[in-house]
Amino acid sequence: RIQILFEHNMSLQELLAAIECIHSPSSTSAQRTHAYTTCEGFKERCENLPLAGLQLSKTTSSVAVRHFGLQLLEHFVKFKWSEITDSERSEFRGILVKQILEEGTLDIQEESGLVRNILSSLTTEILKRDWPQQWADFLSITKGNMTRDNTAGEVLLTSLSRLIEDIELDSNLTPARRADLLRCVGACRDEIIEMITCKLKEVLEQSGEGAALARRPSGRSRIALAALEVLSAASCMTWFQHNSLYDKKSHVCTLLFLLLRDGHLRQRAADVLYNLAARKTSPSDNLQFSNFMLQDDALKMLFDIASEICSSALSDESVLFLKTLCRTYTQLGENHIVGVYRNSMSVPQEAFQKYLQLMLIFYQHDLISVRSIVIDLWVSFLNIEIFRKNEDLKLIIPHVVRATQKYFCKPLASDPFDDFLDYSELGKIYNIQLSKMISLIGHAAKVCPNQTLQVAFDWQMSILGSDIPPDILCKEDTKPFTVWKYFSTFLEKVISSVFKKPNPEVKMDALHQSLSFLLKFDCHDPLVSYWHVSSISAYVPTFRDSDVLTIPMLEKLFILLGKKFNNSYPGVTERKMSALVSDLHRHTSSCLLKFVTNYPAAITWEVFQEMQSLYSTLLTSIDNQRYGSMLLILEALIAGSNKIPNLEQQIGYIKQLITPLLTLLDSADIKRCVDFPSFLQLMKIDVNNCADVSVEIKQLRLGLAALCAVSKRFTNTEPGKPSPAFQLVFPYLESVFAVNKAINKFWCSETYAEYPWLKGPLEPAKETKMIYCNLLDKRTDPSPSFRMNMVGLTDYANQLIENICQNLYPHIYSWENFPNLIMESYVIPMRTIQMPRLKAVLHAVIKPFLVYCPLESYAVVLNVLQVTLETVYKRLSDEWSQIQARKLVLNADDYAESSAELDEIFNDHMVLIATREYCDLLSHFFSRKSKAGGPSIDVRRKSGDNSKLLNPVTEHLLKTGEVSVPLLMSVFACMGWGDGVSSNRACAMAHTALKLLESSGIPLSSEATHTFIVRSLQALQIHGQHDNCLYTLLNVIIVIIQNTYRTLPDVTKDILGQIPNVNPEKIGRFFSTLEKPGASDRNLRDSLQSVVSPIISRPVSEAGKQHYKIQELKPIIFKSASGRNSTTGTELEGLHSLFSAGR
Repeated sequence: RIQILFEHNMSLQELLAAIECIHSPSSTSAQRTHAYTTCEGFKERCENLPLAGLQLSKTTSSVAVRHFGLQLLEHFVKFKWSEITDSERSEFRGILVKQILEEGTLDIQEESGLVRNILSSLTTEILKRDWPQQWADFLSITKGNMTRDNTAGEVLLTSLSRLIEDIELDSNLTPARRADLLRCVGACRDEIIEMITCKLKEVLEQSGEGAALARRPSGRSRIALAALEVLSAASCMTWFQHNSLYDKKSHVCTLLFLLLRDGHLRQRAADVLYNLAARKTSPSDNLQFSNFMLQDDALKMLFDIASEICSSALSDESVLFLKTLCRTYTQLGENHIVGVYRNSMSVPQEAFQKYLQLMLIFYQHDLISVRSIVIDLWVSFLNIEIFRKNEDLKLIIPHVVRATQKYFCKPLASDPFDDFLDYSELGKIYNIQLSKMISLIGHAAKVCPNQTLQVAFDWQMSILGSDIPPDILCKEDTKPFTVWKYFSTFLEKVISSVFKKPNPEVKMDALHQSLSFLLKFDCHDPLVSYWHVSSISAYVPTFRDSDVLTIPMLEKLFILLGKKFNNSYPGVTERKMSALVSDLHRHTSSCLLKFVTNYPAAITWEVFQEMQSLYSTLLTSIDNQRYGSMLLILEALIAGSNKIPNLEQQIGYIKQLITPLLTLLDSADIKRCVDFPSFLQLMKIDVNNCADVSVEIKQLRLGLAALCAVSKRFTNTEPGKPSPAFQLVFPYLESVFAVNKAINKFWCSETYAEYPWLKGPLEPAKETKMIYCNLLDKRTDPSPSFRMNMVGLTDYANQLIENICQNLYPHIYSWENFPNLIMESYVIPMRTIQMPRLKAVLHAVIKPFLVYCPLESYAVVLNVLQVTLETVYKRLSDEWSQIQARKLVLNADDYAESSAELDEIFNDHMVLIATREYCDLLSHFFSRKSKAGGPSIDVRRKSGDNSKLLNPVTEHLLKTGEVSVPLLMSVFACMGWGDGVSSNRACAMAHTALKLLESSGIPLSSEATHTFIVRSLQALQIHGQHDNCLYTLLNVIIVIIQNTYRTLPDVTKDILGQIPNVNPEKIGRFFSTLEKPGASDRNLRDSLQSVVSPIISRPVSEAGKQHYKIQELKPIIFKSASGRNSTTGTELEGLHSLFSAGR
């Protein structure tokens, strides 16, 4: 009979061969594809799928053929079911149950999983269409087969569980059918639970120790497992009333707990309990479920199970089971116990104590994956005020902190990690865990300060008492280094949390004793000493309450600053040792500076005198010092000198400190450096030694750093008199700007045309590019290159300008030549300066120069602002145009080697960060927030108009044509550059600018309207695929149109009409919506989106490949202002080329 089915399609042998090919491991990909096409073709062409499926699914066929036969039946139900009559459907269901499930399957122990799976899918598809109206006896059939422990019972239960899941997850169900199934399952809920309960009881009554330990589950266990899958699926669904499983009338949860001892069923039983615990419920249900889960018998069983699992070698199944139990009781705490206490209820005290002990046992487990589950509970408890006051929790917190300390250090690559694939995966999990552990000990230190401190002190004593073998010194991947590194982090978090607020309960004697032991420690490993210094620095917050060890701490820091590490260690070169010692000295100096600046109250006159003495002693052993660390010490001494009671005495002391460092800046040689060649000659830089760092470069860097320290740290002043710091710095500023002008030439491309031998040494190395692009964590070669030294010199020069703008205003702005020097030294070089240096200049020079200028003196900076805006706007526009053009034609063959690809990534990344820095500068003029520590330039005005809350300079700038044009063009151009973050910020600025123009009575001209809308539409082409960018850009266009559609109706309609494939009717509907008085912003946005959809509806990967060209007017022509003098107090007129003259 079956051969007749194939005579018009294909031979039976051909179909069977195709089926076997699909499942054969030796088949090629092409063979499988052809075989798959053959089988799918048969499904579509076969005239009697049920008959073919029945014949092929007989037990005499192979598993693969049976599977395909059942697939034919499933295909028939999915696509042909509606074409047959009710009687035919009933006959099909009868055949399915009788001939296929009950008689056409093997014993439950022998049947193939492939066959069972397709049978479950087939039955589920029928259930979704016919149950219960046409298949009313499904549950009775299921129950009957469950009692016989056969394959049919397992398949029917699995089908039921899949049906329950699909009610919520299957998108093909119609709303009516979904509601019908929900109603039916709800009505049958008690019957289903009773059916499952009976089977679970039967398993528990008849199972013995042998059954629990058997390698293969029995037929009864497999039926029970399928029954548990039904419960698991139901307990996940939002519509399921889960309290029916643990209320007083039900014994299901009790049975689940008993099944936790069954080796085959425990995992599925734990899954059901976890699903119940993960549900958030009402306060009364929270209390009911918590009381059930915290019963004595339940907790005793959990303690026993946890002990059994942890006392033997863990298999993968045991680890999964343990994690599920952890998750269950963690969710119990976070969702239910927390809910109970927040609603002024509580669980029994003894039960809560045992619960905390159980969670502590889990948290003390060796597997990090287990601890990472439980730590969320401890952090959650300690974040809630009611739990922080709980005495039971306070008793267990010290044990939690000790468990945290035990596993606080990052595992080494040589350590065993049983539950992870590799060390990199372990590292990712540990990094997440570390942040949670730090948060945990921070909270614990506030709740139990003395106990938490004691854990840190005990850990410290164990470290101090451990010897470090000489063969592992100066190596990072060793236990001593790791322990010291993470101990310092632990200690710093504990002490900073304890002393965040005055705490009279802290035992200061124990703390002083611990610090004394730490100060006595000595090590010949600079790596360990680095973290030893961090540990000492962690105690600094304690000096606010008691400063008895301030001077001993300073003595230890200066000892480390002068310590010589002359020992030789295996595998450690002299170069590496020098780098390690340099890092230690810089870190120690940094800790000293942090102490002086962050805790000035601890710097008494006596302490400062001791610092002076220690510094004088240090100078006698300066031979092994790097100047970087000495500069930090100098800065600390200047900050500490603010404690000198006499101002004249302080000025004299600072002069004594800095004068030796300013010799080169004060010399006639510097003043004679009127051009770049003379500067190269003075710095002894030529083609033969351009890779070396001369003494003169180091001296110049010392001088700039000394002036930075004075301008930043010298804070004493006399009322009504100029800042003493300004008086100290001002005599050197002419020389400083001459140096800065020469330094910036090192980074300009035009310099390399005349001095090509400079380009190579100043080009970023491969590692530098990778670090910038986040492709590398740290540099493998610690030795400083010529470029790094020049970068350091440039940064000090920039930082000095930033400091004098920030700390020496308003006096510095009264210097007439200041704007011109900024222009010559920084603004003009921005046209060709390297992109990383452009970002640095914008951040450290231009932005402070503009931000900290007093409002009454703002006219002096307008010329600098104008040329900066014009220069950076043009340069970034060109860069982004090149990037966009390159993306349109780029293919994989364009990169001959990986270095070319890295160069392109680096260059694009530098353009991006420069764009964001420029956007940050622009946002200053449209910001509603005042600058912390700055002058009263961003003061809010008392007005109901939001536009008056802006920077008061902005309104003046918008009326100044020479500045407003590049300012507004920069904002609107930034919206269309290839960075979504900058685009969003620019949209906000554009929106604010347009509102300000409207409130100020400045109407947009037709040219301005055209330019702004075109810029916005071009931005939509690039960023419109992303919703967050789309909405902000649409809002900007709407504001422009709202401001102009009455006065300039033709301009807007003409631009929108040029959009390719635009529907004119949609344009009309948009303007009709605009005319409606009650039209909401959302209605306007939706209407405009339908108009512009042709240019934003393309896939993201295709964005920009067909960049539509809308005719763009060019009304803005920037004038060259490089040689123009600073604008004085003359009144600047309103916008000419961009806005109409009428007000």
